[in-house]
Amino acid sequence: MSTVDGVRRREVSTGRGPVTVFEMGEGPVLGCLHGMAGFVEGSALLHDLATTHRVIAPCLPGFGHTPPDPTLRTVHDWVVALSEIADATGIVGAPWLASSTSAMLALELAVVRPEAFSSLVAVAPTGLWDPADPGVDLYAVPSRDQAALLVNDLDLLGAFAADPEGLDGDELIELGVGRYVCRRTAASLVWPLPDHGLADRLRRVTAPVTLVWGADDVVVPPGYAGRFADLLPAGVVLSPIAGAAHLAELDAPGAVSDIVRTCTGN
Repeated sequence: MSTVDGVRRREVSTGRGPVTVFEMGEGPVLGCLHGMAGFVEGSALLHDLATTHRVIAPCLPGFGHTPPDPTLRTVHDWVVALSEIADATGIVGAPWLASSTSAMLALELAVVRPEAFSSLVAVAPTGLWDPADPGVDLYAVPSRDQAALLVNDLDLLGAFAADPEGLDGDELIELGVGRYVCRRTAASLVWPLPDHGLADRLRRVTAPVTLVWGADDVVVPPGYAGRFADLLPAGVVLSPIAGAAHLAELDAPGAVSDIVRTCTGN
């Protein structure tokens, strides 16, 4: 295990290979699953949450520090992988915060494993589809324009959106490959078929789910919050967060961390 700027980094073993995990803080465990941009190091949200929780944030395969897994071909494969990761990291039964595609996977896992989390704050989950309100297809725009659809402030995405200064040629190539893998992995979960039948299964998610949206989300429009709530036995919709786009936990970390504390009682 290594520690940088208060963030403890370690690897856990699963049946599919090693997974990188970031941990911060002390106190009750809070599982955190990243959105489409992967784990953004130095995230203000995680630092904020770490003042009251032991934050455990695994990097899912293909996102950032965990290598891609070619055996993840279907959503079913991803759910099994997330189940193994949850066991290996010790977040089973804890409250979770999850964003975007990871929020979808958390809900899919709870369909078959209701004890996976005690409660979930879901930030703009993917997984439902309404042709009358499809949102912007992230993968129909050039890659250089995708970051601006995820957050309002591009600086919050760090190396996902821009090249840090001082990198040599090889480092820039490595960074570019990492960004490509991250985008490709996220795309595999929502494209070309954004609906994998989750609507028919959400009735089996028994834990409370708080649905959080950025008011400026054009990828999964805020109207989907009501669609999720109508299908979840214990779904609660909060007012959209002003000034936040799809990855609201990055645009508005204070607002999201306050929601998590309210939901967990910490």
